[in-house]
Amino acid sequence: MAQINDARFTQETRAFSDALGQRITGHTEVVNGLRGLFTANPHLSRLDFERAASEMEVGQRYPGVRNLSFTRWVPGPEREAYEARVRVDTSLSPDGFPDFKIHPPGERAEYFVAEYLWPMVGNEGVLGLDISAQPTNLAAMRYSRDSGQTVVSAPFDLIQEEKYRQGIVIRVPVFDPTAGTAEQRFVGAVASTLRVYDLVQGLGSQGFLNGIAVAMTDQGPVRTDSNETTVRQLLEQTAPGLLGAQPLVRDLVVHDRRWQLTFYPTRSFLAPPEARLPLLAGLAGVLVSLLLASTVGLLVRQRTLALVRAQVSDAARRESEERFRALFNQATVGVAQVDSDTGQFLRLNQRYADILGYSMDEMVGKTFQSLTHPDDLAADMAQVRRLKSGELPEYRLEKRYIHKDGHVVWGDLTVSSMWITGHHIAVVQDITSRKSMEETLRANEQRLRSILERLPMGLCVVQDDGLISFRNERYVQICGYTQEEVPDVNTWWQRAYPDAAERDAIRQKLIDARNQGVIPAAEYTIRCADGKLKPVEISGIFVEGGRLITMQDLSQHKAAEEEINTLAYYDPLTRLPNRRLLMDRLQQALATSARHHRSGALLMLDLDNFKTLNETRGHDRGDALLSQVAHRLRGCVHEDDTVARQGGDEFVVVLEDLGGSPEEAAARGEEVGQRILSVLREPYQLDGDTHHSSLSMGVTVFSGMHETADELLKRADLALYQAKDAGRDTLRFYDPRMQAAVSARAALELDMRTGLAQGQFELYYQPQIDHGHIIGAEALLRWRHPRDGFVSPAHFIPLAEETGLILPLGEWVLKTACQCLATWAQQPALAPLSLAVNVSPRQFHQSGFVAQVLAALAGAGADGRQLKLEMTEGLLLEDVEDTIDKMGQLKGYGVGFSLDDFGTGYSSLSYLKRLPLDQLKIDQSFVRDVLTDPNDAAIARTVVALGTSLGLRVIAEGVETEAQREFLERHNCHAWQGYLLSPPLPLAEFEALVHRTNIAGGALPPV
Repeated sequence: MAQINDARFTQETRAFSDALGQRITGHTEVVNGLRGLFTANPHLSRLDFERAASEMEVGQRYPGVRNLSFTRWVPGPEREAYEARVRVDTSLSPDGFPDFKIHPPGERAEYFVAEYLWPMVGNEGVLGLDISAQPTNLAAMRYSRDSGQTVVSAPFDLIQEEKYRQGIVIRVPVFDPTAGTAEQRFVGAVASTLRVYDLVQGLGSQGFLNGIAVAMTDQGPVRTDSNETTVRQLLEQTAPGLLGAQPLVRDLVVHDRRWQLTFYPTRSFLAPPEARLPLLAGLAGVLVSLLLASTVGLLVRQRTLALVRAQVSDAARRESEERFRALFNQATVGVAQVDSDTGQFLRLNQRYADILGYSMDEMVGKTFQSLTHPDDLAADMAQVRRLKSGELPEYRLEKRYIHKDGHVVWGDLTVSSMWITGHHIAVVQDITSRKSMEETLRANEQRLRSILERLPMGLCVVQDDGLISFRNERYVQICGYTQEEVPDVNTWWQRAYPDAAERDAIRQKLIDARNQGVIPAAEYTIRCADGKLKPVEISGIFVEGGRLITMQDLSQHKAAEEEINTLAYYDPLTRLPNRRLLMDRLQQALATSARHHRSGALLMLDLDNFKTLNETRGHDRGDALLSQVAHRLRGCVHEDDTVARQGGDEFVVVLEDLGGSPEEAAARGEEVGQRILSVLREPYQLDGDTHHSSLSMGVTVFSGMHETADELLKRADLALYQAKDAGRDTLRFYDPRMQAAVSARAALELDMRTGLAQGQFELYYQPQIDHGHIIGAEALLRWRHPRDGFVSPAHFIPLAEETGLILPLGEWVLKTACQCLATWAQQPALAPLSLAVNVSPRQFHQSGFVAQVLAALAGAGADGRQLKLEMTEGLLLEDVEDTIDKMGQLKGYGVGFSLDDFGTGYSSLSYLKRLPLDQLKIDQSFVRDVLTDPNDAAIARTVVALGTSLGLRVIAEGVETEAQREFLERHNCHAWQGYLLSPPLPLAEFEALVHRTNIAGGALPPV
């Protein structure tokens, strides 16, 4: 009986050890599945990791898993940058991880940081943990990195647990196959952290701790190169053992470590009848002895011998039957004697009943058909019929039974015929746990396959024998090669690269990569199943039994690159090179010209009156004209020459290698230019309508010596404007004198800006006389240049108008004039004086002009009635309604208005009636010849008469002689200004003149 008890104990320990090994294998498959995701995409996001881990349903399928993680390798110098990158990672949370830090703190040469975690709940303290704080875990990580193998750590305490803290980590390294380096670049590791207590309890809940207790220790690595000898506890004894019972020790190799499992029986493995069997046998012996003693006294010697023989024979029979019964009942598998005709259980052992949840008494009389799953019954019955007919001596199958409580039990059934006709023996082993593990593995494989199928990149697995055992849907979409068409790699090469020489070269390159452990990512052009060529990126890694190949379709990427290149370097309307590409080609042309001592020409073209076409016939017609012009230009030059659209309606043509001298290049350049002018004069068809157009052209010659692209474009631009000034529809060559004028103009503009900032401008005052008294002055702007002295207003005022500097200059004049008026108001002799200020049309038509004038008056504290604004006829006619409105607003504050240079332009009398003017000024051009030119004299008289009739005061400017003054006086024009009295004076000199004239009675021309 002791041997039977020990055999059953040994069987239970073996079942537990096998189940534990299978469970570790299942956990390893989970980790390898996650590693596959990182291999396919080394930049897998936190969100993708979370989704993949959630879909695996690890918590339900794999008891003991505390977390799944990705631990990233971080070099010491990159720590701060890495922490900053994780803090702003919003792929999982919109707030990112603002408090993320590597812990424990401290400077180290390298860190192995827990970056991705699933689940996060309950593992918050693990995020950011540098496993350098756990020496046993760190050692496993480094060995995994250096060897590339799956490893298991030594046991360590789980920081998130309060009791049963022993845990282990199953870890696989992750390398970046796309790094393109000779050696694989280590990225980190994917790991599953297990709590040993939960792992064992999960097996116990499935019946693998039936009558046994276990204690577990880690004996250290199995590697010969390790000096580690420390024995660490994995699990304390799960339950007390039987007193005096001998433990059983088993070793289990878990990847690179050896575990020692010590088992203790917690109960006897004999049934109660089996336990009483030795006592009954002893009592039976005593009875037999007494019986024999009695019989010896009663029977004769001969009968005694016969009886003894009979008893010996009966004892042998009973012993044989008892031995069979013991073996039958104590077997570790279920055994039953079944009626082959009815399927009823006639006799069975306890193990059979335990498997199905019934007692032995309940089982007797039941049929195996009633306990068999309906889906498996037909196959079982078919085998029974073959057994009964003698076709089979025995059969074996895996089938499902219905447990007493209703759940399914998987059994490994072996059925054999008995010597008793109509009966058979059924031997069944419970394989439910194995089936569950197989189903889990199948589900994981299917889940992983499903993930791989949905990946946005092509994937295939090539076995060592060349068979392509797996390809996902994206792979087939990219190249079109299905399993039926291209089952192996040799066929793939022949189809993808029909040219043998090209195929052999590329294939040899990939074979050479085997020594690197990876297939570096590289671009290839393959022929697809539809016969078309397609650019793809292929990379891969070598795995056990073959290699994993990834394929990315670069068609859209290439098209996007081409589109980006086109947008960056070509005009989208005309498809001609844009300014960026023009500058590049022009620089190349200059370099070539200098290197070969050859000359070329640059032509700048501008369509005449293009703006009018756009405004009158629409931008669509304008675009159509530009496209046709571009087409004609390309046809006028050699294919090696450059035709570019610089913008708007401007085109540039670069002609290279026109001759060995600038003169020759100029002659040939003019020839091409004239041809272009002639071709572009031809009529254009725009939406069925005929349109005529011409262009102006500027030409400059280059030799590549001390010339830049920008300088050439400036030269051509100057020549172009010279062509426009010449009447358009012609070409002009660059004239250096034009450049000098433009340079001087640019220098003058810069000096003006500097002068305005440094206060180089000042006001001069020319007195205005009426009946012998100075009644006011005209403020005239003067520029005292620190180098050139006084600069003529005729020189700088027009440039100020063009560049917009007239606006800040005009504002300064207004403010200065108002300050002057405010100062005069404090002096009785000067207080009655008015001050006239010239206003530029550009300044007047500003939206804030009225506010600007009022602000100048208010800022200085001047009286608006003493301020007079002088305006030209052109200003009045530009926008009459706006002019009237602004003049009316200012008139309300007392500001007066004078119409300057009256008679030199076009003035409508109706406008004069509407405008709130106070004064007309006769232009000096009429006053100058008033004594010698009857026309000028008539105009002067007419202006005086017109002003008087309209109620306006009249003043003449430019009076230089007494005869001119007398003429004006005779015709009732008593107000005048000019050199006859005084040129424009500085403020102090003007004020002194007023005192001499109006107060001291200084000499004036006779009236």
